[in-house]
Amino acid sequence: MPETTNPIRISKIGHVGLYCRDLPGMVDFYTRILGFKLSDVNERGMHFLRFGEDHHSMVLAAMSEDEKKKGVGGTLLQQIALEVDSLDTLKQIRKYLLSHSVNVRSVIKHEGPGCDYTFDFDDPEGNRLQFFSDMDKIGWDGKSRPKDQWKRFDVED
Repeated sequence: MPETTNPIRISKIGHVGLYCRDLPGMVDFYTRILGFKLSDVNERGMHFLRFGEDHHSMVLAAMSEDEKKKGVGGTLLQQIALEVDSLDTLKQIRKYLLSHSVNVRSVIKHEGPGCDYTFDFDDPEGNRLQFFSDMDKIGWDGKSRPKDQWKRFDVED
């Protein structure tokens, strides 16, 4: 296979996602103790927290009851998100990863809270990573886009 030019140019780590055994306790800790601000809660109960102008810097999601019963210990990482500059770049990166047999978990999606474009993939040890672009910013008034303006759709490669 011919060598493909690497299109990946990460501009920052965007957000970290954690699965939580006690979601209300974790939300309380990150907001009340550490000072994160709540941007949104989606229909699955995922809490989107911020400390700057990005819509979210952390996502807290409830661990399933099945995982709690199994005593899962080391799989609390939900994802690490990496920002790139555009939707076109996301398309190039997804094709690049597929050409290198990376386990790409999804098509590119336009996802609810934060209204960013994303796709998920695994590192060699099964940790979930995500590339994203075009995340909403939170303005001076501290308000995020209303839920009726969240858009969800898949993007053609």
